[in-house]
Amino acid sequence: MQTRDRICQAAIEVIKADGAANLTLEKVAVAAGVSKGGFLYHFGSKDALMAGLLDETLAVLDDELDIREASFRAGDSAARGTFALAYLDYVREPYKAADDTSASILAAAALDDELLAHTRATFERWQERLVHNDGLAETTGLLARIVGDGLWLIDLFGLAPPSEADRRRVLDLVSAMISDHDGNEAGSAP
Repeated sequence: MQTRDRICQAAIEVIKADGAANLTLEKVAVAAGVSKGGFLYHFGSKDALMAGLLDETLAVLDDELDIREASFRAGDSAARGTFALAYLDYVREPYKAADDTSASILAAAALDDELLAHTRATFERWQERLVHNDGLAETTGLLARIVGDGLWLIDLFGLAPPSEADRRRVLDLVSAMISDHDGNEAGSAP
């Protein structure tokens, strides 16, 4: 394993054990088996480490969405709504936020506007794919994003999650709207 990857994995373990607020360079260096200087060679600061972890978290999400979209597209390159369906499919099962570092990493990013800038850019790119590049009317793409983001944040932070049956019904309803979509919503451009 490369040193940089070892440092990232050690940081994740420290976050799991102590939380992002208690992450220190020393704890990560010890857990990774590198000197503080070795740590600083790969990540110049704690903020640089958090930015790297955030980039990795978002890259994994992005890859997962691409994989799911490809499965919905399944040979029909002109299929509409496939990214929206992938976006909703990602949250179909309750997210394992309690066992994941994503909540801690995103919470830490929320406290630092520079770290959050990359997150905003990623979500803007997903928004663009949903409302302009997926063949859906803007309102339908936006609805998929709001439902997907809402469920993801509910799961991520444990914010009064819906029952499994309610979750399924909501996702099935919005997915059916996307699948049946004809691109001619009132007040929206196709």
